[in-house]
Amino acid sequence: NITLVLTNQSIIQVTSKGFWGGEKEVLKFPLLELKELNGKPNVRIGKARNGKTQLELYFQGYEKAYIFQRAFVEKKWAGAVEKAYKAAVAEVKRAEKGNSNIGGVFAPLKGTIGNAKNAITAKTAELKTQSIKCPRCGADLVGEKGTEVKCDYCDAVIKIK
Repeated sequence: NITLVLTNQSIIQVTSKGFWGGEKEVLKFPLLELKELNGKPNVRIGKARNGKTQLELYFQGYEKAYIFQRAFVEKKWAGAVEKAYKAAVAEVKRAEKGNSNIGGVFAPLKGTIGNAKNAITAKTAELKTQSIKCPRCGADLVGEKGTEVKCDYCDAVIKIK
């Protein structure tokens, strides 16, 4: 029995072993290791040898393929992986750009100053929008205080406090 979890950085595969599923093997596949084809991650829907539809992921140096129990889940996963991959690439580019704009001596202060500025702004303005991590898969979620948000990756419904 295999369970897949998509986070904002990785695909995590949990394989239950043993008669009762007591033993678990956890494998992590970083999204940034996906091969890129025409500016998109190399993710596609293909056919397995038994004729069933499968999700195919092409990483640097290895491939993974998954067949799902329910129909059309492959397309949902392919879209979610592409979205998460693009967000991960954008985050790396933002981090690289941020580090190149500030001299090496002041780079460690950049995060500290930004955090202090955000904390002051949040306290004085009493922002309604909150950013949290999905407790189920770790993806970033954004919403207003007191509302429920559905995670795009694992479909969990989380109340923003």
